[in-house]
Amino acid sequence: MKINIAYAPDDKYVNQTIVSMQSVLEHNNDVEFIIMYSELTENSVEKLKKAGGKLRLLKMNEADFSGLVLSHWVTVQAWFRIKLPDMCPDLEKILYLDCDTLVRGNLDELFSLNLDGKFFAGVKDVWGVNKYVKRLGMKSPVYVNSGMLLFNCDFCIKEKFFDKVIDFAKNNEKIIEFCDQDSINKAADEKKLVLHPKYNYMDTWWRGGYYEFEGKEENEYLEARENPIIVHLTGLKPAFKGCGNKFRDEWWEYAKHTSIYEELKNDYENSTEPDNHDSFLNWLFSIKNEYQGKTKTKVLRILGIKIKLYTKK
Repeated sequence: MKINIAYAPDDKYVNQTIVSMQSVLEHNNDVEFIIMYSELTENSVEKLKKAGGKLRLLKMNEADFSGLVLSHWVTVQAWFRIKLPDMCPDLEKILYLDCDTLVRGNLDELFSLNLDGKFFAGVKDVWGVNKYVKRLGMKSPVYVNSGMLLFNCDFCIKEKFFDKVIDFAKNNEKIIEFCDQDSINKAADEKKLVLHPKYNYMDTWWRGGYYEFEGKEENEYLEARENPIIVHLTGLKPAFKGCGNKFRDEWWEYAKHTSIYEELKNDYENSTEPDNHDSFLNWLFSIKNEYQGKTKTKVLRILGIKIKLYTKK
């Protein structure tokens, strides 16, 4: 089966993209990679060409995304995914992946899904979903994480998905918190297929493993943790010291098979362990959430003394 996978890296994320591409190639045949970019150095392009698989380079015009909400963690590249179907009208389905992903299995079953009447298929986010749905005024009770989206190209083009996302984003800036992800969810609303979390497993190690699933959804999330097909490496990445992700070591195993392994090792050695100590001001006084599994505790700290205010499960 033909597998089409898209990424939208800048120079900073090219190396992580190449590791993700390597993981895809180790489990799948007949793969075409689609790289959406506005600016990449010649060195980055050459590294991508050496990564393996067929390669389609899509030069994006940043002017098409002018005036859209950005943040300190969201660059214009994050918006490129919403134009992917329009840029590839020859393809039936395209899997968009964030650069910080691993593919650990065959994707034929995923690409065989029936997406009739759906803009895309995606996986429910791990927390905040009820708040996000309410804030955006969605009809659907499910808010998906946009780091993995299987687009139905024909339906997106026919129903003008790009225009719907742009229109919402430009007219609702005051209620948008998560930029492209909010806008994608609202534009699709009930016209999306919700997938098992094995297709976008997020290990929230950097929040004590916190998640908000209950019942069947919790069982599926815990099942996905044991053997996910696609892993989304949220939090600090394995390429840097201090990453505690469950799949950190596996990421490095894929990295060993790339042409940039030595570069990755050097970058890792030159990285700095994150400072996990509270600042002096936080030591004096702070009110923060602490997380563990499904438990969230509000903690007051005064002169270094921690006082639990309340706990939610």
